[in-house]
Amino acid sequence: MTVVFQRSELPIAYSMIAASGRVRPRRDGGHHFEKYFYLWTAFNAIYTTIAFREGRTPQIKTQADGAIITVANGSVNIPEVNIVSEREQIFLALEEFNDKLQRNLIIHKSTKYFMNRTPSWQGIQIALDAFGQRVNGVVNVNYTSNPLYPVWSPIDFQIYERYLIAPDNVDDREFLAKQILDLLYTIRNNMQHGGKRFDDANDITVIENASPYLELIVASFTQ
Repeated sequence: MTVVFQRSELPIAYSMIAASGRVRPRRDGGHHFEKYFYLWTAFNAIYTTIAFREGRTPQIKTQADGAIITVANGSVNIPEVNIVSEREQIFLALEEFNDKLQRNLIIHKSTKYFMNRTPSWQGIQIALDAFGQRVNGVVNVNYTSNPLYPVWSPIDFQIYERYLIAPDNVDDREFLAKQILDLLYTIRNNMQHGGKRFDDANDITVIENASPYLELIVASFTQ
């Protein structure tokens, strides 16, 4: 069962959800980016809180004898830490997705959009990679250096079709939910860290179709 957080536990998340609801359409399409960032910020508050509850927090590095490892920063020494990566935190949240949320993500019309989408990189559409694989979903802009060998976040055709026939298959449902969450994370990274060309780093239609996923996710953790 998905945990539901109270407003007092996640004030930032509730504030961002409210702000996303106040975003109004604009002719330039920029409102889609605004809404996505509001909703992602809400989700960020959720998955970091879940990680904290699970005890997945930064740990100070120590030597074999227990001495704290530090690094010099000018005239002071700062402890070094082993961090919990954002990806780890996000997929801890995935473990909290209940069956209903997973199903709603998979059957949402956006899933067909991303499954049938031919992504672009630096203005080049990539239908197939050098291995002959059909490319769909979104390209990871930061990790891609050659259109023949794109790094991308897909929606698996075969598993999707199999799920529609047998929606009680837990493994397929969880796998597709994970792919959708990975796709959302790639979109977020493309927007924040990717190039500035009009491709997968800032495609308005991509954001428009991704935002409903985030709305479903944050709604399941809040009231």
